[in-house]
Amino acid sequence: MAKSITEVILGTGTLFVASETDINAGTATFPSTPADTPSASYWDDIGFSEGGFSLEYDKTFEDVIVAEEIDPIKTIKTAQEVRITGELAQASLRNLKFAMAGGTTSASTPSSGFTTLTPPSTDNFEEKSLLLRVNAPGNDEAGTAKTRDVQVPRAVNVGAFSMVHAKAPQKVTITVEYKVLKPNTGAPFAQIFKIIDTD
Repeated sequence: MAKSITEVILGTGTLFVASETDINAGTATFPSTPADTPSASYWDDIGFSEGGFSLEYDKTFEDVIVAEEIDPIKTIKTAQEVRITGELAQASLRNLKFAMAGGTTSASTPSSGFTTLTPPSTDNFEEKSLLLRVNAPGNDEAGTAKTRDVQVPRAVNVGAFSMVHAKAPQKVTITVEYKVLKPNTGAPFAQIFKIIDTD
């Protein structure tokens, strides 16, 4: 493969989240192409980040050994874990709810002018669909950067987070760590994720 400056990608990208139930039911859909804007009725832009977002793909392989050979005769994949992680720079109640994998917000609680976030119960958490939109390698004919979508039908936020309130210019950030799960029946596709580039 020849060296190509246009295939060096820059930029942090944008993470959108939607209800996994809405995606499964077909009420909400992934954008048809990376050129389409996600529907604001179903997809929440998670906002500014600290350092962008990462797609992590961790695979575990184990060797098959027999007594007659010193080298493995085969290796098999026995586990894999896919995650999308990042630190949110907007410390809103909405983003805290994403980081806690659920909970409820109650307006006018304890009284008018206040909103209360109650964390989810121990065994109750929200599953989300994820859309990570980043730059793709290359530019189109007009010289505009192409776009890449990472589509995840089903994920849950499993990461721990802490909110550190420190002296300026240190800002409060909230860590999110979405673990990608096998899609449920009715998901728009059977794979755990897809990556779609603009041609």
